[in-house]
Amino acid sequence: MRWCNDYVEWYNHVHHHRSLEGFTPAQVFTGRYVDIARVRQNALNEAFAAHPERFSRGRPLVKLPPREVAINPIPDDAEPSFTEQGVNFPMLQRAILKAI
Repeated sequence: MRWCNDYVEWYNHVHHHRSLEGFTPAQVFTGRYVDIARVRQNALNEAFAAHPERFSRGRPLVKLPPREVAINPIPDDAEPSFTEQGVNFPMLQRAILKAI
């Protein structure tokens, strides 16, 4: 149980996911990723202003996580019987992310 608790804590709060563009699940779920992305973008802007020759592809931009993340997404036009078949967890609300 201790290992599981430590793992879940690490996974949600320490591990930076590639599919979430380097943010942790906790940062994305709570919306803190917006402020973190602003700080990252400011750092990239300063680096670009100081040494634009280092950026052969132009001004770098911070990548943001997808607006919606789901394991088994429920289509918006799904029949109620579809969600009752157990293909998803209909009692869990979708977390729609805020854009910067």
